[in-house]
This record gives sequence, C-alpha cells and structure tokens, in this order.
Amino acid sequence: GCLVFWGLDPEEELYFMRFVQEFEEESIRTEEQERDDMTFFYAPRSPQGDVTSPTRLYNDQVCLSSNSALEKMSISFALAQSTKLMVLETRVDTTFAANRSYPQELAETGHISLSQTDVARLIGQLFIVKSSVNLESDMLSIPEFFWENEVWEPIFKHACKYLEINQRVNVVNKRLEVLDGMLHMLKDQLEERHA
Repeated sequence: GCLVFWGLDPEEELYFMRFVQEFEEESIRTEEQERDDMTFFYAPRSPQGDVTSPTRLYNDQVCLSSNSALEKMSISFALAQSTKLMVLETRVDTTFAANRSYPQELAETGHISLSQTDVARLIGQLFIVKSSVNLESDMLSIPEFFWENEVWEPIFKHACKYLEINQRVNVVNKRLEVLDGMLHMLKDQLEERHA
C-alpha cells in the first residue's frame, strides 16, 4: 500500500505511518520504501471569487483549484501509483545491476560462473519482479473511485501524465525484457555446456 498526506507535519505523518503498520501484510523492507514530497497550494481567486488557475502539477508543486477532498483524492491516486512504481523501478534496477556482469563474463571467457540452478533462481526472481509490475500493481488502470466520480478523472489523468507513469512502466518492462533475454541466453549456454 501507499500513504499520501496533505498538509501534515513530519511528526503527524510518522504517527499515522506507525498506526497503520500493525495492519500491514507483506510489507516491503525499509530500504525499499520510497518517499516523494511535493508542495501544494490553492489557486488564487479573482476579486469576484473565480478560480484563476486550473488544478495542475508542475515543478514538484500541486496547484489546487478547490478545497475539495475529492480533488486531493484524485491526485493522491496518481501519487500513490507513482510511488509504488518507484519501488518496482528500484527492484528492477537492483536486479539489472546484479546481473549485468554475466554477459561480459561470457564474452570475455566463453563461459559463465553460474550453475543451472543459479540461472533458474535468477529467472524465478526476474519473474517475481515482472509480475509485480504487470500483475500485482494496477499501474495503468484507472481506480474504481472514478467510476462514480468521473468529474475528477481528468485531474487524475493529468497527474499521471505529469508523473510519467505510462512511460516509466514501459521503461521498466523494456528493462525486464532485456534481463529476461539475457537470463534465457545464459540458461541456453549452460544447457549446451552440460549436453
């Protein structure tokens, strides 16, 4: 899960984070947790009381056009998706970094120092990360909240666009494809060696 806070001081945030910890299931390790901070403010109003700016995100700031909790909720959904995606991006980067030396080793020595079991484990780990991106996380889906609150959906979509969620998921998937291809090449190399 993910928590999004609006206008709380750090002590209040910490209080709520500790409170929900007892309800966590399958929590991620502390070093994998991500935090993204943005400032927010309300759009100025004209002397007649009209909003002078639409809701928008820019330069790590959120400009709100109303005091509506639903407006904040719409942006919160996008922020939560982006933060969950950051965790997955970190996992993919870690997996990528841990395995980048094997093709070089194969190119330089003609063999690799991994057993078939090691390669099978790596493929299994890669599958877990891949399924996290594509199955467990609804990174590209529009939350059910908007089925009954469709007037707020454009704000959610604007926030997703600003946070580059679609592009980031595509980059993660491409990196996973490269890793997948590399691990299958290593598996094939090991099978040939043992044949």
